[in-house]
Amino acid sequence: MLLYSETNDFLENCFIPPPNPSVLDDVLGKLHNKRVLIARSTRSARTTSALPRRQTFNSRQDGSQARGQPFPLVLRGFAHRASEGRLTRSLSSVDKLWAKLETLVTDIRQCMEKAGLQVNGLRLALVPDVGSVGEGDIDDIASDDSVEGGERTGEGSNSASSLGLTVPVLLRLNEEDTAHNKGKLVQAMGEGMKNDISRNFIYGISIEDDRVSLWYSARNTTVKATSFSYIKRPDLLIRVFVSLFSADRDALGYESHITRLADGSYLYELDGIAAKAGNLKSSQRLRSKAGPKQEPSFFFKTTHLVSAGNSHIWKAVEVMSKSNMKPKHRGREVILKDTWVDADSATEFDLQRRLFQDIDILKQSDWESLPILKGIPPDREEFHRLRGYLKDDSYKSLFLRYDERMHYAGQSTKSLSPEQVWNPANTPGVAHTLAGNLEHQEHCRTTTRPHPLKDRFVPNPRLTSRRRCFFIFPDTCKRVSDLPTLGDAMDVLNQAYYALLLMFCAGWVHRDISDGNILATEVDGQWIAKLSDLEYAKKVSSNLQRSPEPKTGTPYFMAYEIQSSNFICPPAPISQGPPFAVWGEAEVEEKNQEEPPACVVHSFFHDIESLCWLILWIITSRVGCDASRVAAQMVFTSTPTVERYKVLRHGIPESVGSTLHGSAKPIASALEKLQFRLFHDYSRNTPDMRLDPKSYAPICPIPLMFFDTINAFRASWASVCLQRPTPPIEAPHILSHTSTTLGTPSVRDLTGSGPRLSKRKFLHEAAGSSMARLPLEGGDEGQAGPSKRMRLGRMGLKVRVPR
Repeated sequence: MLLYSETNDFLENCFIPPPNPSVLDDVLGKLHNKRVLIARSTRSARTTSALPRRQTFNSRQDGSQARGQPFPLVLRGFAHRASEGRLTRSLSSVDKLWAKLETLVTDIRQCMEKAGLQVNGLRLALVPDVGSVGEGDIDDIASDDSVEGGERTGEGSNSASSLGLTVPVLLRLNEEDTAHNKGKLVQAMGEGMKNDISRNFIYGISIEDDRVSLWYSARNTTVKATSFSYIKRPDLLIRVFVSLFSADRDALGYESHITRLADGSYLYELDGIAAKAGNLKSSQRLRSKAGPKQEPSFFFKTTHLVSAGNSHIWKAVEVMSKSNMKPKHRGREVILKDTWVDADSATEFDLQRRLFQDIDILKQSDWESLPILKGIPPDREEFHRLRGYLKDDSYKSLFLRYDERMHYAGQSTKSLSPEQVWNPANTPGVAHTLAGNLEHQEHCRTTTRPHPLKDRFVPNPRLTSRRRCFFIFPDTCKRVSDLPTLGDAMDVLNQAYYALLLMFCAGWVHRDISDGNILATEVDGQWIAKLSDLEYAKKVSSNLQRSPEPKTGTPYFMAYEIQSSNFICPPAPISQGPPFAVWGEAEVEEKNQEEPPACVVHSFFHDIESLCWLILWIITSRVGCDASRVAAQMVFTSTPTVERYKVLRHGIPESVGSTLHGSAKPIASALEKLQFRLFHDYSRNTPDMRLDPKSYAPICPIPLMFFDTINAFRASWASVCLQRPTPPIEAPHILSHTSTTLGTPSVRDLTGSGPRLSKRKFLHEAAGSSMARLPLEGGDEGQAGPSKRMRLGRMGLKVRVPR
């Protein structure tokens, strides 16, 4: 997403804090003494006179002067607009403007050192004018791109510019083709983030003619400040450079707990978590009373990139320390997850702990009498199995557990309120060019804040602050679709439903059931299910059910109501009865249909439906049958379609059913009954009824009955091998943010060491459209399947439910 902010708001909320005003004033004075800042021309002097040599500058913290009042001095060599051809007497290219800028940077660095400021090694990297980016591509590039991995760290080329501190700079001699210019800079910032995982965010600078704009890009949003003139406000440009060249790595957007190593791998540092007093020996408890003890950190060196995107999943080995890279535990690999969460949201680490606490409370209660379990007879083997999981801590084996000794949650990224940011795309008729200018100068087009009334301004959500978190998973797992056989996959899905059922009993919903979140690990020749990724898991409450929330989930497997933001409430009650008898005596309470509220909120129904879509996807797309995979593409889309709705209401279409692998047909037949019963309960339960857990009693045993039914035909399908499609066939309409490949541009680093220009290259691999979810083995071979989880709240999808 590309947003805009006024320069002063940007400097205050998004940029590096300014140096001490007296120090900045000292730097300006030294630049004046060095004749870098000189008197304005006679024409300019009519409105303002040059500053006396001994007069203080009295610069404000944000470097701003009174509105419309130019700074009394001007930068030597930058007294005229570049488009006038007077920067130098024979200015004919960006190269000469770049050389002038490099000289200015050298002078500023020298004056900073004389003023007592410690100067960092930051380089400004020139963005070349190669390729083209359309206006419609900019917002996509400004968002986080993702790619499924398979890259072993330390291999392949790396961007030389990403090995040090860098800020991309775009120079243009005029303001023409502003959409192209914006796209190039946004793309360069995105590449800088991709090429160095240790970056939390990145700054950029664009100079068009005499207009300077500052940019800030995190992994999901880019913010551009309105521009200022380096002719009228040279002090502001100097303030920007002084802040950049004196900032530490953290202030420049680099994560302090990640170190990029020379071989291209990364060293992650995770904070140790103090053990609970009850788990300590008596001698340890006595020592702990002496005072707080800093828990030692844990260090992990990455060995293999499994997947990348909003979350980076690595295989890694624990090493001795930051200075000693000797592996521990004989180099045994673990999974390291590097992800982002909203600053005010609980981390997955916290959510798993809360879920387990609620399940522990459930164990101590009379859980067998829960209304939600009325449909499962207590003498059934399924109920006995449920008892087994709730005995001691056996249920924890169903979840992919984090190493509770360690984790890391970083500092929050920048944030801007709705009053400080806007999106011109929401405002008809408002120009949004790179050289936005609040002062409406006649020579410059504008990007101004839309007027609330005149411009029909649509308020934007605030720029959300986010934080980075690291977790360690001791177990390496496989996706359910990567298991050897269809029998293995169905066994794991059966186990995973028990994990979901325990969550339902504790009042939780998962909200992202997908191929990447149902994993398995092999123990003594048996595959054990591991339900993973609790990032969006929530405890259900009446308040939650009444409030709108962002759409979450993997598009291929997302429930239809969540996709479409519409309740499935047909005008007439369903006349047909349930497709097969329910085990228990759970009563089905029929009520008149009521007008649904404005929003759909995730419920137990939706997790079960996602499980159904996952089963259908596996039996059509992973059993080595190209015909069924191609036919099913019309069902597995990222947007709500009539075909998807019809599958839920009427069953698998003939075009798909006729192409199914023969061994998978018994599973498809039982799945149709499960989906029909799910649709029946959707239409029977009004939104108010969904607030009552006992309304889910009829549906909860149905998935268990599905697995019991297909086991009668196990001999016909259990040995079918699961395969990745070759070549991969992508389903249409997959919603993703795709980057635009513009070749491998040359990047020149501006070091401030003189006029010499050195050439560098950005690593520029095109990003894919799928985001793998969690710890996987063999994720580097072929197509990993539809696994990108997406927030769809901004799409505003509204469709009419077919009748």
